[in-house]
Amino acid sequence: MRKIYFGLFIVIFLLAVKQGNTQDTCRRIAGISATIQNAQYGIMIPFRIGKQVSIAPAFDFQWGDKIGTDYAIGIIPKFYFSSKKLSPYVSLRGGFASFVPTKANESEVRTTDWIAGLAFGAEYFFDPRFSIGVELQGNFTKSDKNSMRFNNPGNWNFNLASMVSANVYFLKKKKK
Repeated sequence: MRKIYFGLFIVIFLLAVKQGNTQDTCRRIAGISATIQNAQYGIMIPFRIGKQVSIAPAFDFQWGDKIGTDYAIGIIPKFYFSSKKLSPYVSLRGGFASFVPTKANESEVRTTDWIAGLAFGAEYFFDPRFSIGVELQGNFTKSDKNSMRFNNPGNWNFNLASMVSANVYFLKKKKK
């Protein structure tokens, strides 16, 4: 799976830097982000709703033949302090992570954990279309009474985390 992500990253990077610098003539409207956090890989689809604000649905999905399906869905608004080459931001996050066992895995039950957090990070733009991001997070979670995801079933948890992302943006020409 890592080889697929790395190959996709290289292709997208080459496509993004192929064009010249269009920072002055175009604006970012949407994008796609590949995220790595611990052993989890996710996808975000950021939409720019202002020059310094974006909102991104976030998805994570894992499936095992005789185990089950583990997925997460969330929403992440980001508030950028600047829109320069290095763009620091603060973000909020909210969502849930759910595990659905297969029928072959009768010892497990369906669980849903809720997640809310705050993050501070930055994106470095190599080009208006491509950036790499790093963020530090503080997350609150409410575990399902049967969940061992955070090793504290039925209770509240807090953790610090970090995330790295590769981001590709789609541009629209600015009106003159």
